Amino acid sequence: MNWLMAQPPDVLRALPSVDEMLAHPQLAAWRAEHPSFPWTGLVRAAIDTVRTEVRTQPGHGDRASLTERAVAQVRASLDRLQTGGLRPVLNGTGVVLHTNLGRAPLGDAAASAAHAALVGYSSLEVDLETGERSRRSDVLEELLCRATGAEAAMVVNNNAAAVYLAVNTLSPPGRVIVSRGELVEIGGSFRLPEILRHAADAVVEVGTTNRTYAADYEREARAGDILLKVHKSNYEIEGFAHEATIAELVAVARAKSAISAFDLGSGALFDFAGHALGHDPVAAAVVASGVDLVTMSGDKLLGGVQAGLILGTKNVVDRLKQNPLRRAVRIDKVAVAALQAVLRAYLFGAPEYEIPAIAMLCADPVRLRDRAQYVAERLAQRVPSRAVRDAEDEAAVGGGSLSGAALPSAAVAITCRDAREAVQLARALRLRAVPVFVRVRGDEIRVNMTTIFPSQDDDLVAALAEVLTTRA
Repeated sequence: MNWLMAQPPDVLRALPSVDEMLAHPQLAAWRAEHPSFPWTGLVRAAIDTVRTEVRTQPGHGDRASLTERAVAQVRASLDRLQTGGLRPVLNGTGVVLHTNLGRAPLGDAAASAAHAALVGYSSLEVDLETGERSRRSDVLEELLCRATGAEAAMVVNNNAAAVYLAVNTLSPPGRVIVSRGELVEIGGSFRLPEILRHAADAVVEVGTTNRTYAADYEREARAGDILLKVHKSNYEIEGFAHEATIAELVAVARAKSAISAFDLGSGALFDFAGHALGHDPVAAAVVASGVDLVTMSGDKLLGGVQAGLILGTKNVVDRLKQNPLRRAVRIDKVAVAALQAVLRAYLFGAPEYEIPAIAMLCADPVRLRDRAQYVAERLAQRVPSRAVRDAEDEAAVGGGSLSGAALPSAAVAITCRDAREAVQLARALRLRAVPVFVRVRGDEIRVNMTTIFPSQDDDLVAALAEVLTTRA
């Protein structure tokens, strides 16, 4: 028999009313603390949650217990609204460009520039010499051109917007011609074919999943078309495979009076080849190939904030700047300030030291092992009942970048009673006021030191000790 049918007819009448809840002593105290908060809607939602529980779970309790459950639900909602959402965390996963944890962290100079733009007025759209209005990204675009060798540049709010704006501007009159092997999907179910179909007048697929030649583009291309190459940054095709190079695509485009474009995706200004991290295309080298247009992200391998960077010939980029959609996808003053600081680190500084993501990707494994040993020893002193050790480990680039690259690293390994306790401990660490994210590996948790800042080592010891002590 269905459980609901077995309940007495007044099973839901035991639920408190909104007025009864608002008059509850605890609610009255919270309302006094926050008199402008819209309490009625929150209370109604709490009662609805308890009502759903009563309908789906046996054993509903009496009016008093249901009221207390509704009050507890209100408290949980308040806590979520007051302290949930975006919070600083300690990233012990070893994934440098962790999409769920905000991708690339900012260095001191970029963070200071962003903070200054936030807390005061700034020269966002004014020429300081003449006092007349100017464009917000003039200096930023020049920095991009100097760093990459591009004739022209512009910046929008993410790389998906950059690709969309480019295709929407240039098609019609042209079609987009792209290899079947490069119709990628990246994180968050973002699929390039869907973006192209919405933005372009027509999309023409050439080649096969594993083999595409310049001749495939050449057979289809006509004047005004966009010959699009997409960097496969988050996967690899091995074995019987071939892809047209960007140089070949440029040659075909010129012969056919078409436009060559390369979506670099993650995009890099720093050459990681000397750090055993593969041979991801560097933006300056791609621009030097003669391609008409390049798009890339600002918060991945560049090490900046969320943005879509567009590089190319002046003629093509100027066409994009005339698109009315440009205003809908422009960046704000905080992104302008942060990206200016990041690009200045590339041009005038040392990015491997000044840009945290680059520093993490190029970190010395010996230094990481020393730090893991330091944390493990101090943690063992504070919680002697636990088996704690430093261990060799691997970190990952993340963010769909440098596919297949493994970074030698070190971790703090904490042995648990079993795999279930390891999962519970990881959850407890995430639920701290300052959450700690770790990896569960069988019956142990591992805190990878690549993505823990050196300044956070003592905070990490304190956080781990706090949770391990309460769960001893």
